[in-house]
Amino acid sequence: MTGGGRSAAPAVDTVGVLLRTTPFGEADVIVALLTRDHGRISALARGARRSRRRFGGALGPLTVCRYALRPRTRGELWTLESAEVIADFTRLAADVAAFAHASYVIELARELCPPEVPEPEVLDLVIAAHESLAAVGARPAALRAFELQLLDALGSAPQLDACVGCGRADVLDAAGAVFDPGRGGAVCAGCAAASRGPAVRPLPPGARAYLRAARAVDHPRDAAPLDADADEAARVEHAQARDAVVAMLGHLLGRPLKTLEFIAKLQSAHRRGDVP
Repeated sequence: MTGGGRSAAPAVDTVGVLLRTTPFGEADVIVALLTRDHGRISALARGARRSRRRFGGALGPLTVCRYALRPRTRGELWTLESAEVIADFTRLAADVAAFAHASYVIELARELCPPEVPEPEVLDLVIAAHESLAAVGARPAALRAFELQLLDALGSAPQLDACVGCGRADVLDAAGAVFDPGRGGAVCAGCAAASRGPAVRPLPPGARAYLRAARAVDHPRDAAPLDADADEAARVEHAQARDAVVAMLGHLLGRPLKTLEFIAKLQSAHRRGDVP
C-alpha cells in the first residue's frame, strides 16, 4: 500500500467524522473518514503516532472535525494535513450504553457507505445520532430512527406501508404478517407463504407501528418518547421491531455487526442486574 506522497494539488477542507484508525509503519496512522464532500475515504496521517499535538483529539472517537485533506495522486490513500475538532461528544464515553450505541452508529456508517461517494445526508444522520445520545441517552427508539433513516438515505429502506408481495396496505395488520428482508420489508399473511428462511421475522401491528413512528421523526432524539411507559406487551413488540431491522441490516451486510453483539450483551447484563 502506498500513501501517495505529497501532491502539488491543494488541500481541500471538509467536515466529517472518524470511522476507524489503523497504525501504519512506526509513526503514521491510516484513518477512515466519513466526509461531507467526498464520502467515505482513507487517508494517511503522517507522524500522528509520534506527535499527538499535530492532530490533538481529532483522531479520537466521538468528535466531529474539519479536515484538511490532500487528494491522492497515486495509490489508495489521501493525505490528512490537519484536523480541528468542531463538535465534541467524548463525554458519551462515560456512559457504557451511550458509547456502545455511538460505536454502532459509526460501524453502520462505515460498513454501509460505499467508498468516495458523497453522502452528506448520512453524515448529518451520524451527527444527529450523537446529538441524540448526548440529549436523551441510549434509547432504542432513537436507534431505530437512525437505522431506518440511514437505510432510506442509502436507498435500502424496508417497505413498511404496504405488503411487498401484493402491494396492499389494508392487510398488514392482520395476524400472520411477517418481515422478510430478502423481499424488502413487510409481507401480509396471504403472501407470507413465499417468505422462508431464518431471517424472516414476525411483524405484528404494534411492531410495525413502532417502526413507522420511529422512521417519521425529524431527529432521532424525537423518537425517544416511543419507549416511555411501555408495558410488557409493548416491550415485546419493540423487540420484534428491533429484530426486523437487525435482520434487514444483516441481509444487506451478509454478517453480524460486532457492536450490535456488544449492545445485546449489555442489555442481557442489565436485565440480570449486573450493570446500573
